[in-house]
Amino acid sequence: MYRFLFRANRLLFLFLILPLLAACSNPADHDDDHDDHADAHGIRLVSGSTTFYQVLEGEVSCSNAPCGITLPVGQSLAGIEVQFLDEEGNEIHAEDLESNFTMSFSVGSPGLAVVEQVGRFGLTMRGVVAGTTAMQVVLNHDGHADLTTPPLSDANAVRLTVAP
Repeated sequence: MYRFLFRANRLLFLFLILPLLAACSNPADHDDDHDDHADAHGIRLVSGSTTFYQVLEGEVSCSNAPCGITLPVGQSLAGIEVQFLDEEGNEIHAEDLESNFTMSFSVGSPGLAVVEQVGRFGLTMRGVVAGTTAMQVVLNHDGHADLTTPPLSDANAVRLTVAP
């Protein structure tokens, strides 16, 4: 009798669990949309021919040291373009990034400099009081971060310096 119950329980288990496992591993149900977009590997902040900051595959570089943006108190810097880079450091043009890609940013001390987003991938900044803070730029895709510059607390974060 016990052998029969044991076998019946095993069969019941197989009939209940196997369909669930098969449904979880069904490749037809896989969301392939995430694999169809351009893969960004880096972020560059530029204005004209000046690269203020670039991070590509974790390596930070810029036109002038220290990497980041410096502006005087009371002055504004408009026309900062945020470019996203492929694995070779080439710009991924905004039109190649679908509309479900968005940019966001955060500033460590927002009272030090006012940073505003202009258009889809642009920034403008105004120095408020002298000091230094950090900024993080994020490329979002469908509600999650696809790529970020280093966090605000990291030594390689985007440096914002407001000079007296």
